[in-house]
Amino acid sequence: MNKRYSASGYHITTNPNFQNEKFGIVPELIKQMETLFFETQDKKNKTIIDKLTKLIIQYPKSPQLKNYLSVAYNVQGKYDKAIEVNNWILTEHPDYLFARINRANEFITNGEAEKVPEILGEAMELKSLYPERDLFHLAEVTGFYRLAVQYFVALGDVDLAENRLNILKEIAPEHPDTEAAVRYVYILLLQKGKERWEEENKNRITPQYFKKASKNITTNKPTFHYSEIENLYHFGLDIPKEKLIEIIALPRITLIEDLEKILNDAIDRYGYFESKDWDDRTNSFVLHSLFLLKEINAVESLPKILSFLEYDYEFLHYWIGEHKTETLWHCLYGLGINNTDALKQMLLKPSIDTYIKTSVSDALCQMVLHNPEKRNEVLSIYSEVFSTSLAASIDDNIIDSDFLGLAIIDIKDCNLFELLPVIKQLYDKQYVGLEIIGDYKAVEKEFAKKTRRDKKKELFSIYELYNHVLNTWDGYKKNKEKIDNYAYKPTEQAVSNKINRNDPCPCGSGKKYKKCCIDK
Repeated sequence: MNKRYSASGYHITTNPNFQNEKFGIVPELIKQMETLFFETQDKKNKTIIDKLTKLIIQYPKSPQLKNYLSVAYNVQGKYDKAIEVNNWILTEHPDYLFARINRANEFITNGEAEKVPEILGEAMELKSLYPERDLFHLAEVTGFYRLAVQYFVALGDVDLAENRLNILKEIAPEHPDTEAAVRYVYILLLQKGKERWEEENKNRITPQYFKKASKNITTNKPTFHYSEIENLYHFGLDIPKEKLIEIIALPRITLIEDLEKILNDAIDRYGYFESKDWDDRTNSFVLHSLFLLKEINAVESLPKILSFLEYDYEFLHYWIGEHKTETLWHCLYGLGINNTDALKQMLLKPSIDTYIKTSVSDALCQMVLHNPEKRNEVLSIYSEVFSTSLAASIDDNIIDSDFLGLAIIDIKDCNLFELLPVIKQLYDKQYVGLEIIGDYKAVEKEFAKKTRRDKKKELFSIYELYNHVLNTWDGYKKNKEKIDNYAYKPTEQAVSNKINRNDPCPCGSGKKYKKCCIDK
């Protein structure tokens, strides 16, 4: 291919014969080399070792033949003999690259990676190892850099492993050595990710929850002002649009009372419903209540809603699930835009679920993005919340490292750069979840960007919101025929990979998703 890799200053060839004279490959041997290569790789070939031994006696100056013999022993599981032959090659042909690579691989296999530079050089660069050479065969280059990747992976050095992998990708992106190197780096990245997660989990600060709903089973149903409310107990988000219209048209004050009764019912009969299998048709009434209260602008119900959201993770995950992070902010935005103090108090309360607070933060961020005049008001809220975390002790159950990391993302999205000093203080006290957003330098870098993506989200009516979920969340898309109850076209949105809680778990366990991997 005669391609120059300019960064290392040498040429690469695919001509297998360019070193024939140096390595004693005479014309009559050239004809046999390709056949010998494939016979060497055949584990069932019981004659290849004798054949190679005889050829080595006949052509003693050829390190390739000896390397083939070492490979043949290795393929047939005779590892000690393979090492013995490779040592022989290094004695007689100390500059033979493949013998050096084999020795280096031996070091790595034996857990002695620190010895690799003894055989391949401190720089781990091909040109540094052979400064007198300007031409290398492709197999020499890929073999060397594959080993270099293995070496840096063994040392746990992601940056240098990726550096050598990038050389391979540029030179021979589809070569087997490149594919192998990709796997090595991938495994290292997984390992590093696991280590980071374990370290982050060890340092994670999470409030303890005290407000728990009773699981005592009671079957006492609430008495509603309007029979239409019963429909909310018999339909999921695919509820016919006309039924929502009927409910929204009911007298406001008594309708609000009924919708708030639904939240009380979810608390009172939690044990009853939790003991049964989840069914969207019978268990979506809490979501209906929340979004109907938002739709009729029941601002007086915000304290009731926030009180409901103070319950523990298990309770909220049962009733709201993935809506906690994906759609709840619509309700908090709509009912809290003129009562941001109530949202602030929610962020200042101890023992609140991480992702409930995150949904509150999401709502505040969207307020700034949709209403720039709210910027200073929201800035003041975050300033107080962060200052309170700084002044709190762990026992106060306010400090939440994951929430703080996620809130900083929201602050970055609405460019509240004035908070950088207090954010730095939070980092100094190790209160920010590094796994969420990275270190403080990463945060500074994000704020310094001159251009950033618009994070403004679309504000939906209840009909648009339900239609969006039904048409973009995988668990709902399965029942596509039900979506036609709505008479309008769905708003085009990016697909969200959601799995319905009652669907079979994608891990293949045979269990329902909610009983298996839902928390993983």
